[in-house]
Amino acid sequence: MTQSKILKPALFITRILIFLFLLPWQTLRFTNHDGAAGIANKYYKISTLPPAIGLAIGVFMMVLLLAFVTGFKKTYSYGVVFLLHAAGTIMTIGILLPPYPSPQRLFLAAMPTAGAMLLLWVLRKEDTLLSFGGKFG
Repeated sequence: MTQSKILKPALFITRILIFLFLLPWQTLRFTNHDGAAGIANKYYKISTLPPAIGLAIGVFMMVLLLAFVTGFKKTYSYGVVFLLHAAGTIMTIGILLPPYPSPQRLFLAAMPTAGAMLLLWVLRKEDTLLSFGGKFG
């Protein structure tokens, strides 16, 4: 099997898994505004998040995630997903690593996910399986 035949399915699976990793956080904006506002307050120091702003962010993020998962405008969709995720991860780095008394183990998954996002952006021209510009386009 050639390297290209192995790489394309691996990139596709990475894209799908990143989408599935991010999806629950975004659906929370639609299903539990108070929960999303609480997360914004606790981890990102945004003290008030009006419902309309939370909904607008949710709509933007869902459109972005749909572009991401379909491989639409990869340079932009992959890049913005990575940058937003990396910024959010950096903002919470203080609770992720020691000497914080109790690292949030669930949030530790954000770091390798950011690495996978960066790798997917770097290899975006190879990610053609079931994507716009690939099998869809």
